Amino acid sequence: RHTHRRARNANMDVSLTYANQLKGLLAKADGKDKFIALLQYAAMFASAGEPGAFLAAQKSLSAARKPFRVFKPVEFLMPLVERPPKGKGLGACLAYVKAVGMALYVGADHVVWAASAGIFADENAKARGDFFQKLSLWSWFAASVASVLTQTSDLTKALDEMSALKEDVEEDDGGKKSKNDDSKKAAKKDRLDAQRAAAANARAHMRAVVTSGAQALLALALLDKTPLSKRHVGALGVAVSLANCAALAPARKSKTE
Repeated sequence: RHTHRRARNANMDVSLTYANQLKGLLAKADGKDKFIALLQYAAMFASAGEPGAFLAAQKSLSAARKPFRVFKPVEFLMPLVERPPKGKGLGACLAYVKAVGMALYVGADHVVWAASAGIFADENAKARGDFFQKLSLWSWFAASVASVLTQTSDLTKALDEMSALKEDVEEDDGGKKSKNDDSKKAAKKDRLDAQRAAAANARAHMRAVVTSGAQALLALALLDKTPLSKRHVGALGVAVSLANCAALAPARKSKTE
C-alpha cells in the first residue's frame, strides 16, 4: 500500500513539474506562439493537406498565432539598432541577415494575413498575398541558414574550449603529488566545473544548429521546394515546434531547489 502511495505521489510530482513548465512556457508571448505552432503542424500532419476538419483547424491555428507576433519585426531589428554587430566580417554579415530575415519573415506574414482577411480588396490582392507569402518563407530560410552558420562557428569554439580543458584535467591527473595537493584538488575541481559548463554550452549550440537546419528545411518544404509530402512537412513542423517549446520552457526544478 505504501509502495503504491509513493508511486502515486511520484507520478503527481512529475505531472505537476510538467504542468509548471507548460505554465511558464505559456506565460510568454513567444511560448504561446510556438505552442500554437505545434498544434498547427499537428493538424497539418493529421490532414495530410486533404480538405476536412483538420485542414480547417490548421488554418484557424495559423491565424491564431498572429496576435502574438504583432511587434516581432521590431523586436528582431532592435538589437541591430541598440548593439550593431562589430566589424565588417562574415559574423557581422550573418547577424544582419538573421535579424533582417526574421523581421521580413514575420512582417511579410502580416501582409499575407491582411490579404487573406480582405483588407486589400483590389484585383491584385491574391497575387500580392502569394508574393509576400514567398517572401516570408524565403526570409525565414535565409535567417535559418545564417543561424546555422553562426551556431556552427560557436559550436566549433565550444568544442575547442572543451578539448583544451580536458587536456588541462589530464595533465593534472598525470602530475606528481606535492605539498600543495589541496590547492591542486581545488584547481582540478574548478577545471572540471569549467569543462562541464563548456560541454553544456556545446550541447546548446548543437541543438541550435539542428533546430535552425530543420527550420531551413521546413521553410523550403512549405515553399514546395522539396519532395516531402504534406504529412511529412507536418511531422517536421511538429519536431521543430517541440524543439522551440523545449528551448523556451523554464528548467525543471527539483525539490531541493
